Amino acid sequence: MTFTKSLLGGLLLSTFSTTTWAQNYFISDAKLVTNTSQGTIEKTDLIIRNGKVAEIGSDLAAPSNVEIIAADGRWVTPGLIAPFSRLGLMDIGGEDVTNDTSSEKSITSVSELASDSYNPKSVFVANTRRMGVTHAVISPSAAGDSIFGGTGAVVNLSGRYNSVEKPAAFVFVQLGENGTRRAGGSRAAALQQLRAALDDAGAYPTRYDGPEDGDALNRQDASALFKAARGQMPLMISANRAQDLLNIIKLKNEYGSLDIIILGAAEAWKIADELAAAKIKVMIDPHDNLPTSFDSVEARLDNIVLLDEAGVEYVITNASALGIQRPATLAQHAGNAVGNGLSWDKAFAAITATPAKWFGLPGGSISEGANATLVVWDGDPLNVTSAPTNMLIEGRRQSLTSRQTALRDRYNPTSDDTRLHKYR
Repeated sequence: MTFTKSLLGGLLLSTFSTTTWAQNYFISDAKLVTNTSQGTIEKTDLIIRNGKVAEIGSDLAAPSNVEIIAADGRWVTPGLIAPFSRLGLMDIGGEDVTNDTSSEKSITSVSELASDSYNPKSVFVANTRRMGVTHAVISPSAAGDSIFGGTGAVVNLSGRYNSVEKPAAFVFVQLGENGTRRAGGSRAAALQQLRAALDDAGAYPTRYDGPEDGDALNRQDASALFKAARGQMPLMISANRAQDLLNIIKLKNEYGSLDIIILGAAEAWKIADELAAAKIKVMIDPHDNLPTSFDSVEARLDNIVLLDEAGVEYVITNASALGIQRPATLAQHAGNAVGNGLSWDKAFAAITATPAKWFGLPGGSISEGANATLVVWDGDPLNVTSAPTNMLIEGRRQSLTSRQTALRDRYNPTSDDTRLHKYR
């Protein structure tokens, strides 16, 4: 009996430590990037209580029973948000049983949820988290003869099994070269498949007496597209060629309620004014400056700068450099945007506050009462040589170790471990 009580008490103490004690921190002497009207605050303190930012101010006194994180003048920022990736959907691309990014033989499309395939224990999750990324927007890719990749999700990178925050955040569509191949061989076919699908969803459920009554979608997929067709969730469309982007603008004029996000947009600078007037959002990779396909012949490094000048709303992705599968280099890509003329504040907002707003996340900024999702850095977070030293997701301390760091430490030639490598 005594042992049972003792064990129960230990479990209760462990639970209390995880949910309460671990969420109370005092961060001292921070260079705080708020992403609010307060801008960046030098030499300030933060009190984190019960997962929230309880107080911000200079010369605050550390409360009792809190863990102190000494920033020592270093940067403290909101966590980074990777606005598009397939993180956690694939471990080994060439091994089908570990690759859930697409389903070539499936009879469904829009209704397939990325959240059902997400593996929070994928090694790439920890590898990405240690680079300052606290959240990721994930989606499968189109497959078979459908231009629809499915319904994307938003996840936090805590690695916990309950880390899916929005299981149905947007619907993903592929146009351009990829959509052309999926739809049968022409851009006209891809666009017509999209129009027919929007019509099916717009008329759902009245036109469905049976499960296959739609022109382009079965009943299940039409139901999944219903909200996006009415502008109640984003419709993310992958496209790069300027003419394809103009066709997307026409599509929005036909279906006026659509909330469209264009992924890629390599030639968007050519029609920046039109995109701004249509209030269409874009996801840009600032590294995307080479004619890697016929769709991006006129890609250029200052694409995002020209879009900014035109008033287009944008976020930054790192789709190149394997960013679709492993978006760990997100901050570096934002830094390159700064190097090509974008202001630091705008580039940083494009990987934090703006994607948080687009996908309805509570993070992206730091203010009193907000969730304590933040990163402490050892330097400018957009500098390629900087790295996180501490991370909180909703007030929970996160590990900054990963398989990469474990292997580095295990086989480091300067290690004091004298055992043969095979025994370490």
